[in-house]
Amino acid sequence: MKDLSRKSILAALLVCAAVFVSQEAGAQKKSRKQAENLNGTIVYVDPLARTSPVEEKLKAKNKPAIEYAPTKTVYLYPKGQNIDQGIVEGKKAVTKGPLVSNGLTGPEKAEGWGFIANVTDSARIDIYLPEKPNGQMVIASPGGSYYNLSSWNEGSYLAKWMNDRGIACAVVKYRLPNGHWQVPLQDMQNAFRYCRFHAEEWGVRQIGVIGFSAGGHLASTVETMYVDEVTKPDFAVLIYPVISMTDGITHKNTKQNLLGKQEAWADRDGFSFTQWYYRRIEKKDLEDMYDTSNDITPSTPPTFLALSTDDKVVPAANSISFYRALVENKVPVELHIYPRGGHGWGFSDLSSGLDPKLCKDALGSCRPEFSNALARWLQQQLESLDAKKEEAQPARVAFTRVPDETVYLYPEGQDSDKGIKGITLGPGESNGIDKPEEFVDRNLRNVGDSARFDLYFAKEPNGKMVIICPGGAYWFDAVVTEGAYVAEWLNSQGISAAVVKYRLPYGHWNVPLTDVQNVFRYCRYHAAEWGVKQIGVMGFSAGGHLAATASTLYCDAVTRPDFSVLVYPVISSEKGVAHEGSFNNLIGTREYWTNRSAAVSGSESTFTAWSVNKDRYKGLKERYSLDKQVSTDLSEL
Repeated sequence: MKDLSRKSILAALLVCAAVFVSQEAGAQKKSRKQAENLNGTIVYVDPLARTSPVEEKLKAKNKPAIEYAPTKTVYLYPKGQNIDQGIVEGKKAVTKGPLVSNGLTGPEKAEGWGFIANVTDSARIDIYLPEKPNGQMVIASPGGSYYNLSSWNEGSYLAKWMNDRGIACAVVKYRLPNGHWQVPLQDMQNAFRYCRFHAEEWGVRQIGVIGFSAGGHLASTVETMYVDEVTKPDFAVLIYPVISMTDGITHKNTKQNLLGKQEAWADRDGFSFTQWYYRRIEKKDLEDMYDTSNDITPSTPPTFLALSTDDKVVPAANSISFYRALVENKVPVELHIYPRGGHGWGFSDLSSGLDPKLCKDALGSCRPEFSNALARWLQQQLESLDAKKEEAQPARVAFTRVPDETVYLYPEGQDSDKGIKGITLGPGESNGIDKPEEFVDRNLRNVGDSARFDLYFAKEPNGKMVIICPGGAYWFDAVVTEGAYVAEWLNSQGISAAVVKYRLPYGHWNVPLTDVQNVFRYCRYHAAEWGVKQIGVMGFSAGGHLAATASTLYCDAVTRPDFSVLVYPVISSEKGVAHEGSFNNLIGTREYWTNRSAAVSGSESTFTAWSVNKDRYKGLKERYSLDKQVSTDLSEL
């Protein structure tokens, strides 16, 4: 009965449309002619109804920070979304028809700050071609919870930024789904068909997709649910995207506007039991399919992800789940997380000429970092077309600077429980090393009694100091590449540094942390003398694990870092995630702890000793899986 009712309504709508077309034939012909020849300064809301330009209505509500008109505007469905025809040029079908209607009618709605709602027959592409094209193009899907479209901040402002860099931009004002989940993707795929068709004419060799928030979800469907090589993007840029359809992680309104309201899916009385039962299955299937982290394969295009830590609208878990799936499938990916910016910062980049009185850049001081990273990444994607090899880097000049001071942590050796008198504590325990220290391939091995730190003071200090923990899988200390060179760079930024040549653990897990905490005690003691107001920690790989240990397992205010910088750190002990070598060197191997034939102490094993050792190993893995040690009072990362 429901199906019959829907068919009757659709038939009635088609009859009404036919009557309207018959009565307004002359006006329609003129409207279509205008649509074909638009120069971008005027865009009609509906090519069939010829209502007033929505862009003018937007400006009546708020003034844009910059007015940047498209080179041309193309309607995706010149005959409206109830007629199965797309763009036809020279009797050739360039794009496909609308597939289904989104069920919305009437003119577009102009809302505040450039947001457009109720996009229906007026689905279109605003095309911005740069004066000096570099051969690259992005097709953009603005955000707006699948309810409206951010046509300025994630549309025309984006186009200006791209054009300034020689990149063509097509902003798609796609139909809002209204529960018809196929609709936005169909519009984006038709935009790809149109742009691929004209690519040679525009001098475009590579076309990617960029999307924001709900538009980021749409862009993720474009890069995972493509039909063929024409609709498959060459790369994807997802900015604070919705990815998941799981309640508690997804953005509720985005999911509801795309897949339909929960109440509609749960309706029992309107359906037979069989219909209701299979609708439950359909809903679950749709949630799985449109959680696009499930749709990634090794063929998914290279992806750039960016978001802010303080985004309270779309949880970071969305981007992180997508990132992890890309990594698991060995897809090239970059993930950038900025400390502030919230949600919706888009391309309010004042360097593009935006009026600062009309546009506040929420990304603030992080904006140059984001812009530079994205511009560099886009250039790399373009260069990949020609398989251009990276230019050979000049040979690194050997680091010859002598530390300003070297301080030995245990002047009487690690078998004497004494530190630096009146300043630091003793070694706690020995790491058991009885070999002489070795310096091989710029890495330090067999560090025992010689545990120390090198001090490098900035010539123009800014009051900050960083204690550096070089990496090396807890098997060696990379004291040059992740120590001295790092100190050199920090000094150039006005930051003093202490490079820790810490004792390697050899299964004595307390040893590296004891050394780092003693360095903190020494530096805090001399901080006023050195003009240091803040002391943080920085670590690389296993040294990143050590730095994270210092950030989570500190003893007191003296040993607590003021901030932490973790570079490609080892963090989790979870199987398949952990760096096994680092954890084996830190706490010992699983085989060592769970050996049934001999106790860890070397004496004959009993069941009790075996059971105790097994539990102790589990506890140590838990303790040094530092993602589980995070609390609200940690230092800033």
